[in-house]
Amino acid sequence: MSALPRIVTGGTLAAAPDAMPDRNVGARRPATGASVSFAAMLKPYRVLDLTDHRGAMCTSILGSLGAEVILVEGPGGRGRSHRQHGPDGTSLGWWNLRRGAQSCVINDRNELLELAAGADALIESPDPGLGLDYDELRAVNPGLVHTTVTAFGSTGPKAGWAASDLTIAASACSAAITGDSDRAPLRITAPQSWLHAGSHAAVGTALALRQRDRSGYGQHVDISAQQALMQIAFPGHVHAPNGYPSARRTSGGILLLNFHLQFVYPTLDGYVSITLLFGDTIGRFTARLMDWVHEAGCCDDELANLDWVDFGMRLFTDPDSAPAQLEQTKAAITRLTSTRTRAELFAEAQKRELLLAPVYSPAELTAFQHFNERGYWDTVDDPALGSVVTPGAWCKPSRTPLRSLGGPPELGAHTEAVRTTPRSALLDAAQALRNANRDPAAPRPLDGIKVLDTSWVYAGPFTTRVLADFGATVIKVEGPARFDAARGSGGGLRGDMGPDASIQYGTLNSGKLGVTLDLNVPEGRDAFCDLVEWADIFVESYTPGTLDDWGIGWETLSERNPSLILLSTSLMGQTGPLATFAGFGNLAGAITGFYEMTGWPDRAPAGPFLAYTDYVTPQYMVPLLLAALDARDADPEGRGQHLDFAQAEAAVHFLATEVLEHTVNGATATRTGNADAFMCPHAMYPCHPGDADPDNPLEALDPWIAVVCETEHQWESLCRVLENDGQPVPSDLAGLDAAGRLGRSAEVDAAIAAWAAQRTPADAEAALQAVGVPAHANQNGLGCFADPQLIHRGHWMDVAHPVHDRMIVEAPKLQLSATPHVVTRSGPSLGEHNDLVLRDILGYDDDRIVELAIAGAIG
Repeated sequence: MSALPRIVTGGTLAAAPDAMPDRNVGARRPATGASVSFAAMLKPYRVLDLTDHRGAMCTSILGSLGAEVILVEGPGGRGRSHRQHGPDGTSLGWWNLRRGAQSCVINDRNELLELAAGADALIESPDPGLGLDYDELRAVNPGLVHTTVTAFGSTGPKAGWAASDLTIAASACSAAITGDSDRAPLRITAPQSWLHAGSHAAVGTALALRQRDRSGYGQHVDISAQQALMQIAFPGHVHAPNGYPSARRTSGGILLLNFHLQFVYPTLDGYVSITLLFGDTIGRFTARLMDWVHEAGCCDDELANLDWVDFGMRLFTDPDSAPAQLEQTKAAITRLTSTRTRAELFAEAQKRELLLAPVYSPAELTAFQHFNERGYWDTVDDPALGSVVTPGAWCKPSRTPLRSLGGPPELGAHTEAVRTTPRSALLDAAQALRNANRDPAAPRPLDGIKVLDTSWVYAGPFTTRVLADFGATVIKVEGPARFDAARGSGGGLRGDMGPDASIQYGTLNSGKLGVTLDLNVPEGRDAFCDLVEWADIFVESYTPGTLDDWGIGWETLSERNPSLILLSTSLMGQTGPLATFAGFGNLAGAITGFYEMTGWPDRAPAGPFLAYTDYVTPQYMVPLLLAALDARDADPEGRGQHLDFAQAEAAVHFLATEVLEHTVNGATATRTGNADAFMCPHAMYPCHPGDADPDNPLEALDPWIAVVCETEHQWESLCRVLENDGQPVPSDLAGLDAAGRLGRSAEVDAAIAAWAAQRTPADAEAALQAVGVPAHANQNGLGCFADPQLIHRGHWMDVAHPVHDRMIVEAPKLQLSATPHVVTRSGPSLGEHNDLVLRDILGYDDDRIVELAIAGAIG
């Protein structure tokens, strides 16, 4: 392999730590290269990888599951591999995302078509207008799945727009609700847009492959990075379309209308994140926290003894005292945290069962005891970099482990093998099976798949929502009195704050059937086990050990249904010292480094919006479940398995480059606002708000524009625009290259800011896009709802609602050309489908249903 320079990518260098953690603690050591043997979950699909940094996460995920990934490169490494420096300036990022691939060098388009004739899927991230034509690919291989990853999708008014990580964040509502209210909208310093796009491409490709195995025909999978990144703004961007106030940014927490709920607090050696919320689900955690604050002498009796379950409502019903008490509470918590270390606070929080987690940097993760005890880290012996500690397997299946990837391939190392054996015997067998089962009329990829879902809030419901969108029958099970926490928050549809009108619940659970069963009573568990026997897949997010405590753990369930696939999703996994750690994705986001990587360098971490790891992990879980179905299909006995999925372990892969900065270079990445280590300009600039126009919310609200120059040509074009507008960039700045501009970034920003201040975001955006400069107006929820590109792609769907007739929900973040998603209704009301499920699916008669009701097993 060509030597990789020891560079640091995407962060600001800090002093190297005094001692590196032991790289061998809890680490596995696979060999370098693509020849590692493994027991694959996914069928042995051959995937051609023509992506650059914009889609590489797709093949990384599929390769982990067992696909044969062929990295198609030009002579000398030309093409889409970006071995040394891609547009994002990385090579460590390339190293990470190409692990386990094979490298095949081709010389022309005909050689590529020869490879495509023997492939199952081709993934590319084309430049506008330069992508391969799907009809041409279909002509050489009707069964090929062709996936394209672009900024805004393959068609539509913005299909050809120049884009970068920052401008996509501006387009997707992510930046609008991230950061401090008195400063510019923010991106996460570690670029995330294309990682999200690639992960959604993995979902779409896996779905299309499963459909191809039923129909015999491939299709086009169209991925928009804008749509993909909108997931991290959920539910803030779906409020406005449903008549609820748009979410706004506030540092280190969230806004409950105008009340700042603080999530980040200082410590003696950094920061911790605390979920300071109220209500039935979280109020009891806040009460325990305030007991500790009181014991430590940091607040008086009156403050400690407030009713923290009802306190959220009191903010609105008692304006004379409750808002002041909220500020007193935050100050009291600060007095507690600022006198202790993160470790001291975290240890005590575990004893007291509090929603508190340390804010770690990516550099600190390899010393994190929980990851080490779970054997999370891989150690790769690389000929250029030496012994490299890198994020490892992101799930622990009970029967078919994920593939150990090793390192990336040497250029052209597998050309002869790939070219001379275009299809393996296994692939030929799979083709023969597909031909035997060919059914051109097969509808959606997951028609006939039955899913039982007891997961809460975001990560699990996002996952099962995708399954429902593409044909699965999903039964959502909730307790009659203890239902999904998403019902009690996330904005009320048309002002209705009842459990059946939650905007976020209605979106997350669209298309699912809803039943109520109390698993705390034997009769409820008996009925539940009957549903387990019905199901192909069971997705649960209980605290690890809960199912066992009920007597319906994996061993019991697998005896009832040997073909069952049980996906257990939790923050930290089913084993390890923090297995029972209670919390939400915001706490996992703090632990895994995302808080440290979001914010301004002169302020405390701002943190990404809400539960960040919940937004990352569904794109791992959907392909994982499809791979588990493949493994079950291939098993002579049709056995299922238990999938131990830790959100934190999967999410770290979205900061793998920042982890490698430490394990390879001894550096520490941290937040840098909107600044970039390699590009300038790279910032948000305030614009003229224009006239308040309710029909044009882009002009009326949060008027900023994101502007980036990735190339010297783009900088020259930007300078011409400013000059033509009578506000030229000073000549000594206009002639600078990227390195020179980085050294004088304040002056560059001042010149662009002076120009932007005289223009509305829409005018500035149009002027810069006309000359190919990445630029996008900052869009909040209203802006996204009015975005012509999102409208073109059918992102917003008007569907039936069980209580309020209609509501707006989001479409999936991917488009399949032949078997598109179907979404006709929002999430169910509580127990809406009890009768349908109990009678029509389980076959219960009146007597059995009455028995359940008398026992209190159903609502």
